[in-house]
Amino acid sequence: MTVKPFGSRRAPPSKHWGCVLAAAGVAAAVFLGSFTAYAQDDARALVKQVLDAVPKMPLTAHATLTSDRGWARELALSRAFVNDADASYLEVTAPLDLKDTRFLLLDRAEGRDEQFIYVPAVKRAMQVSDETRKQPFLGSDFYVSDMVRPELDAFTYRFVGEENIGDRRTRLVEAVPKNPQHELYGKTISAIDPTDLLVLRVQFFDPKGTLVKVWTLEKVEKLDGVWTPLVQRMESVQEKHESRLTLTDVKLNAQIPPDTFSRTHLTR
Repeated sequence: MTVKPFGSRRAPPSKHWGCVLAAAGVAAAVFLGSFTAYAQDDARALVKQVLDAVPKMPLTAHATLTSDRGWARELALSRAFVNDADASYLEVTAPLDLKDTRFLLLDRAEGRDEQFIYVPAVKRAMQVSDETRKQPFLGSDFYVSDMVRPELDAFTYRFVGEENIGDRRTRLVEAVPKNPQHELYGKTISAIDPTDLLVLRVQFFDPKGTLVKVWTLEKVEKLDGVWTPLVQRMESVQEKHESRLTLTDVKLNAQIPPDTFSRTHLTR
């Protein structure tokens, strides 16, 4: 995800969904008008404004997770802001061997995030451990840890350049963990379009500085005035394969029963 104003040239923040499952960690930025040099503290302020700008309206969608290795998973997605947490509920609807596997992700701005999984074979819900967060989500190139935003103050931030991605001008923001022994990645670099408040790409590096994964926002549309990512791609650079997450049938301001985001609902 407001510390420092940027003057009268700053445009009002647009509504947007970041990575709907928070895969990028940061989602957008405030329009700065020009790409001059800024101090490290300004980079942190920019990320905070990004996180603060994420809308809290409920959302439902059909999600398709695919791999270039030839498989696909179909999921029902619900997302809302519940009890001071960005809550995501996902249920696998296909294929048959994974059907009814369910996930509950509670992403808090302050305090510990929690993730739970319901496994039909054992008919019980389990809290996801720290080690499980570092494993592939449903066999994809997305990890569970990629699907929740990191704690803002667990990282230091700085601007490391600019780049054109398509027809968008982006700023590059590097995030380095303060306690690297607790993190999967040594650092990330996010390419942020400050005009439309979108993160277009995130590069993930291991503790030795080697590029290991690249997340890309491949398709985004404005739905009811809200920038909504529809296709996201995660590439595993070393393994040379990739996965895509595609959203269809997106409904904003959806009516979602509050108990959807409870452990009881996982085991219904």
